[in-house]
Amino acid sequence: MTQWLPAIQTIQIILCVAVIIFILLQVRGAGLGSAFGGSSAGSVFKTRRGVERLIFNLTIVFVVLFAIVSLLSALIK
Repeated sequence: MTQWLPAIQTIQIILCVAVIIFILLQVRGAGLGSAFGGSSAGSVFKTRRGVERLIFNLTIVFVVLFAIVSLLSALIK
């Protein structure tokens, strides 16, 4: 089974980069101002629509795939 290890590690790296990109693409309504005490009222119950929802769902899918590939990689070693 160790012949699959380089392929699994390559897939893991690709998924890791994809997860990072999707996390960085997510936009928060309040922005960085709320971290320094700005008002974030109204953004608490914001619903995701369109592209925001797609990016959110893709992030979840890629994180789950990354976790599965990571566990598979750990079991093979």
